[in-house]
Amino acid sequence: MNKKLAALGLTASLYAMLPGAAVAAGGGNFERPQGGPAAGTVVATAATTSTAPAGADDDFGDWEKEVAPEVSDPLEKINRGVFWFNDQADRFVIKPVAKGYDWVLPKPVKRGVSNVFDNLFTPVVAVSDLLQGNFQESASDVGRFVINSTVGVVGIFDVATGWGLEKRREDIGQALGAWGIGSGPYLVLPILGPSSVRDGVGLVGNYFLSPQNYIEDDGARWGVILLGGIDTRYRLLDASTVLEQAALDRYAFVRSSYSQHRQNLVENKDAGKPVPAASFGQ
Repeated sequence: MNKKLAALGLTASLYAMLPGAAVAAGGGNFERPQGGPAAGTVVATAATTSTAPAGADDDFGDWEKEVAPEVSDPLEKINRGVFWFNDQADRFVIKPVAKGYDWVLPKPVKRGVSNVFDNLFTPVVAVSDLLQGNFQESASDVGRFVINSTVGVVGIFDVATGWGLEKRREDIGQALGAWGIGSGPYLVLPILGPSSVRDGVGLVGNYFLSPQNYIEDDGARWGVILLGGIDTRYRLLDASTVLEQAALDRYAFVRSSYSQHRQNLVENKDAGKPVPAASFGQ
């Protein structure tokens, strides 16, 4: 039971990080950006002590008042403590490992690994679409998974996109939101980062829909889970630029941007405006 709970936590962390990969940038690209900054939920833990440019806090405050939803945060004191813990874990362990991974492996190998984990997430997308009544999209998701798992060699090659089956990003938390279930209080989870009560429940559903969690060999299963975590952090290496130069209260910045991003995903709409800090590193 303890092993299963630990596996749940580690796997869920992948799904907590990836949907927020473009939180501050206001985009939907989950590949690691080439050159420009992006923001992700995992780098909520990767902030540094650098000082924001003049006007950064004012820009963030204006954005927060204009487009950010009101966030219920009754556990703010505890959340801030977990935020600090995540910061230290990322700074001294997670980010250095991801940077080593980036340095050692050639780009085609890293892209292939990312494609594999995108493919492994596809069953979650398909079920989420099905639960939301998006039957055509769900069928397309299933087609993507079958094609990339076979012709694409377990997903190493994204053949399906070239065949007109576009990659989509949905999860169980989004499906719950589409049913009218509110996000509930904001939570910062250890290692997993920003979340909410609703999205936390959704992570459990994501876990049970993920094929890698049914690998019988313990060593192989844990290896895949660990590699998935490293791949996730690698994709977000450039994202810390935004948080380093964002509002001085990085906790509030992440809370607002995460909540706005998740609301937009549930409502299937763009934020309309990027978080102001997204342009600071340009």
